[in-house]
Amino acid sequence: MTIKLTMPAALFAIALAGPALAVAQWDVDADGTLNPEEFVSGFASMATFSKFDVDSSGTLDATEWDSGLTEIGEYGNMDLNGDGVVDEAEYNALLFNRYDTNGSGTIETEEMAQVEADLAEDGMLSR
Repeated sequence: MTIKLTMPAALFAIALAGPALAVAQWDVDADGTLNPEEFVSGFASMATFSKFDVDSSGTLDATEWDSGLTEIGEYGNMDLNGDGVVDEAEYNALLFNRYDTNGSGTIETEEMAQVEADLAEDGMLSR
């Protein structure tokens, strides 16, 4: 049996599959999950940290954090090493923990959907 998609249906299917494919490309070892290194590398390629680091200091202060990252948590709790700012390593760790909802230590396919949503044009990390 052959399934024939009309052009609008085909475009709709591609649009739905498109975002999932972007994060899936970060899966260097092709095991269907993102380990912390793949996740950090993927986010580095998207330069999301620098979008929030508007003064290019290499850290996020409370004002920068409050400009779009409050969904992750309160700024005062995000400074994991207690130095008064959130650096890119802390940012990546916080995001990884946000998406690793089952605490497995990897980001599985279902969890990747939230990453995609946050990276989408109107998502938390799109700025």
